[in-house]
Amino acid sequence: MSFFKGGFFARAVSALLLAVFLTACGMQHVPSGLPVPQPGIDPGSGLPQAVQGETIGNGETRLALLLPLSGEGNGARVAAELRNAAQMAVDDAGADSLQIVVKDTAGTEAGAAAAAQSAAAEGAALVLGPLFAPNVRQVASVLSPRRIPVMAFSSDRRVAAPGVYLNSYLPGGLVDRILTYAVGQGFTKVVAIVPNGAAGDLAETEARRTLQGHGGELVALARYDYDGASLQAAVREVAVAVDQADAVFLPDGGDAPGAVASTLTSLGVDLSGKKLLGTGQWASADLSDPSLQGAWFADTDHARLEAYKRKYAQRFGAEPSVTSALAYDAVILAARLARQGGAAAFTPANLQVATGYAGYTGTFRFRADGTTERNYAVYEVADGQARLLSPASGNFAGF
Repeated sequence: MSFFKGGFFARAVSALLLAVFLTACGMQHVPSGLPVPQPGIDPGSGLPQAVQGETIGNGETRLALLLPLSGEGNGARVAAELRNAAQMAVDDAGADSLQIVVKDTAGTEAGAAAAAQSAAAEGAALVLGPLFAPNVRQVASVLSPRRIPVMAFSSDRRVAAPGVYLNSYLPGGLVDRILTYAVGQGFTKVVAIVPNGAAGDLAETEARRTLQGHGGELVALARYDYDGASLQAAVREVAVAVDQADAVFLPDGGDAPGAVASTLTSLGVDLSGKKLLGTGQWASADLSDPSLQGAWFADTDHARLEAYKRKYAQRFGAEPSVTSALAYDAVILAARLARQGGAAAFTPANLQVATGYAGYTGTFRFRADGTTERNYAVYEVADGQARLLSPASGNFAGF
């Protein structure tokens, strides 16, 4: 048995969601007058005419999109999807809204640093990407001293920083959403079984913080490596504690949720009356597994993402990854700000509006530390499918 880390309407509906997105952006508070221009960028002096890379759009505000187009493995495939999503967003926002220069990082730190240098020399007011955390660090080292903001797609919160925003699905938000919801429904005593590594470390830290803050209790925790023997040993370690608990938290996807449930049952643990809890990683799990029926997991709004996927497929003839939707939303957000204030509009005050932005990836907002807060839905596994149990909020508390 193998174990692995799980990932992440018609034209009328897509157009409606785009209109909702633009309306939501238009309702954000923007300080009166234009923001102070960024050093090194003079909107009135014009931009360098020669650029290195493909250009998308012909607007006066220039952005750069840094992607591992010639990288190894799945990185190149996802990069192509992100590029396509940016093209689709510019088409929807208007070709005159932005000019995006697409730059290949090759998926390497050196390539990312060179692309960032090129973007700065060409007068990019905002840099979208890169995708990988080590590359984000390199880009930040080049652009942060120049005060050119970055909107990267990495889900590693350790590379976030003031001015280096992560437009991604940060795991901590998913953990907080599912455990907060579970405690609110009376499932307060939780056993966690999480993988070793950075993802497991984050899941454990966030689980402890969330449960403590909402009146729950982490009664036991076990860690495992990505192999069957290690996972089974972890389950045996906490099997007695599960008997005393209300819920079992399984943040990993793939084969892991079903394997944990079946192992617990084989050890004689009665799971009736106990709730299995997961995250968006469960998108890669077999939801038809009888042992997972009735389980809950937090994820992005499936209806919005399905609308995006259909829109993309109609344009490019293939179903995209959910990661690519982040690029679409990032470009729409940038286009809206550029129409309001040009190259000078990408200030912390504008990017960090408290009310956030609404897009295909849900409602999200950037924090001052560069991390993203995103509203997630809760789904129940029923008849082999994910059924909406608690919708994602359309706004943030207090706004």
